[in-house]
Amino acid sequence: MQSESGRRVGFLRGPVTPRLGLTLGLVAAGASGLVPFASRADAPPSVMFLLDNHESMQDFPVYLPEDFTPGFEPPPTASTKPGDRGGEGSAGLALNTGCDDPALVQAMSWFDKGSPDPAKNGSVIFDNDPDLSSTFFDPNKFYFTRGRRIAWWVEEGPGTLSSDFETMTTYGDSLTACYGSVGWDLADYPYGAVNAQIMTDCMRCLDTKGWWRGPIVTARTSPSQAGPWQEPGEAPLPPEAFRKWIVSGRVLNVRPPKFVIARKALKDAIASASNVRMGVATFGRDQGWYDPPQLLSGLRPSCDKSTPTIDEVALNRHLLMQAVNKTEFRNNERSVGEALFGLGGYFSSQVVDGKWASWFNQPINPGWGWPGCCSGGTLDNPYTGELGQNWAWANDEWLKQTSTDPVTGVVRPGQPWEGTGTDKAVCSESQVSSVIVVTGGRPHSDNSVPLTRMMDILVADGAWHPDGSLLTFDPSNPQTNPNPGGVNYCHLFGSTQQACDYTDYNWPTGLATTNKNFMDDVSFFLSHADLRDDMTGNQSVRTSVIGYGNSHPMLQSIALAGKGQFYRVDTTATLRDALLNSLGALSAPASSAP
Repeated sequence: MQSESGRRVGFLRGPVTPRLGLTLGLVAAGASGLVPFASRADAPPSVMFLLDNHESMQDFPVYLPEDFTPGFEPPPTASTKPGDRGGEGSAGLALNTGCDDPALVQAMSWFDKGSPDPAKNGSVIFDNDPDLSSTFFDPNKFYFTRGRRIAWWVEEGPGTLSSDFETMTTYGDSLTACYGSVGWDLADYPYGAVNAQIMTDCMRCLDTKGWWRGPIVTARTSPSQAGPWQEPGEAPLPPEAFRKWIVSGRVLNVRPPKFVIARKALKDAIASASNVRMGVATFGRDQGWYDPPQLLSGLRPSCDKSTPTIDEVALNRHLLMQAVNKTEFRNNERSVGEALFGLGGYFSSQVVDGKWASWFNQPINPGWGWPGCCSGGTLDNPYTGELGQNWAWANDEWLKQTSTDPVTGVVRPGQPWEGTGTDKAVCSESQVSSVIVVTGGRPHSDNSVPLTRMMDILVADGAWHPDGSLLTFDPSNPQTNPNPGGVNYCHLFGSTQQACDYTDYNWPTGLATTNKNFMDDVSFFLSHADLRDDMTGNQSVRTSVIGYGNSHPMLQSIALAGKGQFYRVDTTATLRDALLNSLGALSAPASSAP
C-alpha cells in the first residue's frame, strides 16, 4: 500500500534444454534448500506469470551517461543566448550537451550507427509485435528520452511514451525532432537564417551519430518542458531523470527499457512453452492498504481442454501475449507479497467451499505491530505523516471486490478467484501449481497481508523450514521481542536477516526485528498451506523469482520460502532462458519436505 491519489499528471496524451553457459545466478537445490516441481502425467502444471509493473520498469537497464570532459565546454558569458551551449532557455539548461565531448563519446561507444554488427547498430527491431500500436523501435525514427527512460507523457514533457505503453510519438527527421524537443520555442531557439547553436548541434548529432544529449530540466524550465517531480514518500530522483536526450530507434534497439525487455521475453516464453497451462497477472492499483493483483488473463486452457494434452486452440497463446501487452508499468509500489497473497486466493477452493474467506474474514485481531482488524497498527509514515494506526482494518480488506476510483474513474481490481465449472485454477489433485515472478527490484510498500493469521495456520499444521526446523511465530511485543519467528532467509544469501528489515522509502512495515517485511512469509504460506478442501493431498503453490538486474536477498528469500528457484538475469537472452528453465523445472522431482 502506498497512496497514489496525489500523483501528479503533467503531460498525459496521448521442451527446454538448459544451457550450461547461462549466467542466470540460479539458486540451486541442495544446500539452499530449493527444490523444483514434480511432473505427473495426468495433469499438466499451471503457471501464473506475475509481471512487475512498477514505474521503474520504464528505466533503461543502464542509464544514458552523464560523463563529460572537464574544460571541454567553455563557460557561459554575458553574451550567451538561451539557445547557445551553456545557455538556459525554456527547455532547460544546455550544460554539457551535444555528441562531441570525448568522455561522452567513449561512454556511448556501446552504440555505433555505422557498425556492420546489428548488436551495435540497432538495425533489428527489438519488438515488432503487430498487436502493439507502435513499433519498439523503428530504426528510422527519433524518440525523446530522459537519461533514465523514454520520456513518458504522464510525467515529462515533451514526451514519447503514452500512458498505454503501446503508443509512442516519434519523429522522422532531425529538424522536427530537435525543434520539437524544445516545443518549437523560436524565441529562445531561433530557426531560419541562423539557427540556435544547440539546435544546429542537435541536427548534426542525430544525422551523424543517431543521438544527442540535450539540456537539463531546472526550476526555471517551462512547465510544458519540465518534469518529473519528486512524489511524496518516494526516493529522490537520480540526476539522469532530468537530462533530456533524443535518440534514434537504433539506440533503443540496442538497449531497450526494462519493460520492453520483460514484455518481449515473456511473450517469447509463452510462445515456446509446452504442456503447461498459463496465465498472466501484475500488481494491482492502489486501494488503500491491501492491493489485490490484477489478473490480465486467468489460467488457460480450461480443465476439460487440458488433458490428455493441451488443446492449443483453447490455450490461445496469442490472447495470452496480448494480455502481456496490456500491462501498464506505472505502479508506485512493488507489491510482490500482496500480489502473491491474492494469487493464493485464486488457486484456493473459495468458489467451491468458501475456504479463503473462512481463513481471512475480518476480524483477525493481530495485535499492535501487525496488519489487520481490529487491534493491529504500525508507526506513521515518516515521509508523509500518513497514519498507521488503522493498518488494514477494513471489513473487506482481504476479500475486496472490484471497484471504481470515484475521482479518476479507474477500475481497481478486486480479489481474484477462479471460475466455475471447468474454468478452475486447479484441475486435479496431482496438478503442480506455480507463480513465476519477473521483477526489476526489491519489493516495497508491500506488507498489507494478514501475516499473523497465515503464520498461525502454518504453526498449527507443523510446517517446517527447509533445514528441518519447525516454523515458530510469536507476535507479542514485536518492538522488543527478540524471537518473533516467521520467515526470513536473507542470511543464507550473503547477507543478514536484519538486511531484509529495510524500511527506507518502504511503508508500512512491521515492527519485529528480523520480520518487518512479509513477502517471504507469504510465499512460504502458499508453498506449505493446503489451499483446497475439495481435493485430497496438499494443494499448495510454489513461487520462483527472476530478478532482472537485481539479486536482492529478499527476492532470493521469497524463492526459497516458496520452494522455487531464483534467477538473476542481466540480458534479454538470459531473461528468456530463465523463464523457459523455470517452466522446465516443473518436471523435476518434488521435495519430500512438509
